[in-house]
Formats: sequence, structure tokens, C-alpha cells
Amino acid sequence: MADRFGIDAPATIVFSLFYAVFCTGFIYQSKEFSGAGLSPEIFLSYNDWIGSEELRFFNYHMKRTAGSMVLHSLLPAGYFLGYSYFTSIIDGNHSNMSDFWAHWPVFWNVLLVSIMMPLIATTTVWLWSLNGWERHPFIAKLKLYASNNTWRQVAADVETEFRRIDKISIRTNPLSKVVVTDNWIVMVGAWPWSLQLSHQSDVSLQLASSEHHRISTEGEIGGAQFLHIKVINRKPEHSSFIFRLNSLEYQNLQDKVTGTIGNFENIQVYKTVSERFVDVFKEQISENPRVSVTDELEPCIGCMAQTANVKIQRTCESSQEGGAAAGGGGADGAGEADACVNCYCRPMWCIDCMAKWFASRQDQSSPETWLGSKCPCPTCRSKFCVRDVRLIE
Repeated sequence: MADRFGIDAPATIVFSLFYAVFCTGFIYQSKEFSGAGLSPEIFLSYNDWIGSEELRFFNYHMKRTAGSMVLHSLLPAGYFLGYSYFTSIIDGNHSNMSDFWAHWPVFWNVLLVSIMMPLIATTTVWLWSLNGWERHPFIAKLKLYASNNTWRQVAADVETEFRRIDKISIRTNPLSKVVVTDNWIVMVGAWPWSLQLSHQSDVSLQLASSEHHRISTEGEIGGAQFLHIKVINRKPEHSSFIFRLNSLEYQNLQDKVTGTIGNFENIQVYKTVSERFVDVFKEQISENPRVSVTDELEPCIGCMAQTANVKIQRTCESSQEGGAAAGGGGADGAGEADACVNCYCRPMWCIDCMAKWFASRQDQSSPETWLGSKCPCPTCRSKFCVRDVRLIE
């Protein structure tokens, strides 16, 4: 194959590229790697070493984070040993690996340092595990709430609430997640220093910022909005932290926390594709010509909260094309059926309800086509498009 395409890449280059992809996927835990069973949790679950998260939450995550640190520390040594093998044996640049190390003493020194890393990590984890993981970094965070009890009692209280079915567990990214119980907010990550623990009575939550993505990795139609929630602890010895969640989970979080989530930046939280479409619809309608009416405006029959402020009045070119097609037959008849028609209904709807109605009548699997599609009038079923909807002066 190499001769056919004129490609003869050294084995060390191929190995380096493969190992870089493997390390990236293994450390940052992409869905492909997790689905294939290439995750620290899978390796650490051998012989049920890390136990059950549901039964012993902190014990599980202390072992998971400590074991992950050891596994990650093995990666540099694995690369240098693999590189030595491929350049010596596969590429044949040296008679053996010892000859390669003798020719490149710097590489040998770096290999020794990389071998020391898992030894140091393993020793550190062993020291942490003494006396029931008394020295693990998680314990320092638990002791901050152990003024009247031991840290084990604090951990038991959190674990008791975690076992309840009404808790909220939010996967903020492939490496960390946030758990909200009746009284606690817990954030755990991939490393031993990643624990954030706060009692709900001590914190206030704020919407810090938001970000929009046109393409969702979860397959959500219309993209996704992610919110950055800042947890501010009133006690100076407890650090504040920020986590990220999908806007679709925002309401569940709001219902679970005891206080309200502050929105001092007036960030608009989108929950569904239809709600995001409402804003686009309103922007488009604001560009259409306005219309004057003599009828007395009544409350919108859709929500009864706002006054009716839009009227459907045919103005688009498709209506004229449809009228021309009416004189013909065959294919022209199809054009007439799809053309906008006159609507003689008096104003009965507000712009928000009209936008929601328009969205509800579209193909839910293709939101990118909604703005250019047509919809029947909610009252008389006359077909109209976005250009036919006018605000009332």
C-alpha cells in the first residue's frame, strides 16, 4: 500500500499520532472512548475496587480520582517506551533499544523521569488511603463543614441525600458533574483536587454568562445554549465555583435549589427550539410594513394576557404567483394550492402567540426551514407566510 501511493512514513510518526489521539481521548473522555470501555472508571472497576457511587459517594470518587491520577501518570512512560521500541525494532534505526538510549542519553533521562511519575503517584495514593482515606484532598473540603461532627458524619449526610431519587445529577462536561440534593451542591471532577462542596444555606447562585452553539453534540434540534452558573459562598473559607449546564436543564436546577438563581445580566434562557424561533419570528415581523385598523383591539385569545397586536394581510409575492397560476391547470394548480391567500379575520392574536402557533405547524425535524415556510391562520385556516404578518400601529 505504501509503494502504491508513494507513502513511507516512519513507524515512530504513526505511533506518535496514534498515541496523541489515544491520550487525548483517554484523558478528556470523549464519548467514543467511554463507549468503547477505554475510561479510568472501567479499569478501576476491576474486582469492584472503586465500589458503588450510589452507596458510598465520596469513597467512590476518592478512589476514582486517585486511581485516575495513577493511570494518567503512566501515559508519558508508555509513550517513551513505545517510541524507543518503534524507532529501534520497527524502523531499524538502532540495533536494540539499549543502543538507542546510549545514542540519545537525553531521551534516556527523560524516560527515567517519566518512570518516576507513576511511582510517585502510586506512593501518594497509598499515603492518602491510610486510615480510611484520611489524607485525601476531598477530606479537607469535608472538614470545613465538620465543626460539630466528624468529616465522616458530613459525608454520611451528603451520601444519604444522594441516595434519594429526587436528586439532580448534571453532567457538565465529560470530566465533571454537579449533584444537587435537598441541602447540598456537590461538584466532582477527574482529579483529586476537583471537589467543590457547599451547603445550600450558605450560597447564592447567579447566571454568569451564556453561549450558543448552532450544532449540538447531543443531537438537539436547532443547536444548544449553555449557561454558566456561579455558586457564590458567603463563608470566606469556602471557595466559589462555576459550572456549565444545558439551558434545557436550567428549570430542573431552579426547582431543586432553595433560593432563586440571580440573573443580573438579563441573560435570556432558551428552553426549546420553538422559544428560540419566537425571537427570530418577532425580528422578522418588525421589518414588515405596519398596518392600521379601525377595530377595537381585544385581548389575545391565545394567552388573554396581551392585547392583540398583529394582523395577517397578504403581501408576499407567492400570493400573486398563486393568483396567476389559478388561470392554468396541471402543475399550476399545485402552485395555487401552496400560495398564500387573503385572510379577512380581525386582529385576535398577539405576536408571541402567533409565533408559537407558526412554529407548532412546522416540520419539527427541520427548524432551519421554518422561517421560509407557510402556516394556516389559527382562526380561518387561510395560508400565510412570515411576510404576511404585520404589526398594528
